[in-house]
Amino acid sequence: MIGFFRTVLNKLSDDKCYFKFLPLIFSFISGFSIFYFLYIFNAYGIQKGLSYSGHSLLFRSISFGLLTFTYLTIFEILLKPKLSVTGFGYSCIWYIGLIFLGSQLTFILFNFFWNWQELNMKSYLLIILEFPLMMIFPLFFYLGLKSIIKSRSQEENYLLFQSENGKDNLKIRKRDFLYAESLGNYISVVFLTKNKSNKHLIRKRLKVLELELKTIPEIERSHRSYLVNRLNIRSIKQSKAKLHVEIGSAIIPISKQYKDSFLS
Repeated sequence: MIGFFRTVLNKLSDDKCYFKFLPLIFSFISGFSIFYFLYIFNAYGIQKGLSYSGHSLLFRSISFGLLTFTYLTIFEILLKPKLSVTGFGYSCIWYIGLIFLGSQLTFILFNFFWNWQELNMKSYLLIILEFPLMMIFPLFFYLGLKSIIKSRSQEENYLLFQSENGKDNLKIRKRDFLYAESLGNYISVVFLTKNKSNKHLIRKRLKVLELELKTIPEIERSHRSYLVNRLNIRSIKQSKAKLHVEIGSAIIPISKQYKDSFLS
């Protein structure tokens, strides 16, 4: 079981597009958990026979699950973005509020099925105590998954330049990287710091660096001696038969073999 959820976490966190679907996944898992606990474990002391309203255990369990799925979807997908719930403190209040709201809605639906014969403190406290317990797994799964994807997403916004011996490391934001120039067995990494151009010399061949950064589409080789960051190209100009790009104050040549990539 642990291996299964680890596989799910790795699969989902590999793709940024899943991030926007996480609230829907949370709603679905929560709704299914409520259904599962009610139908399999008879939570709330739910009776297996027909309710006073004439509904079966299966129907009632599905109804409670759909109620949980619906209200969480509305609040997480539609309302939360508009309210800009950020920060640990506000998030705690938000999820405590969601669970409390869910318990209230569950209590109302519970009484509907029993023709409002359970409007008493004993039944209310039972649901108030058990509903949060059933929501522990979905909530922690959701928050853990969200944290992993957010962490990996932030890492993808940075580039790590490391020397061959691993002793010299330079970590910069992808947006701040301008270009890398080959200087024999060394590389000159040019980047921005507070809008000022800086250089850092690292012992590594450019070909090795190109292979390390091949998964980043914004970074391309323009010349046998240069890797450039497309995000920072100011212009692409042609002078006679020669083509070059302007990045910051630098003019970097584009070889014929890479010309099509920059002109497309």
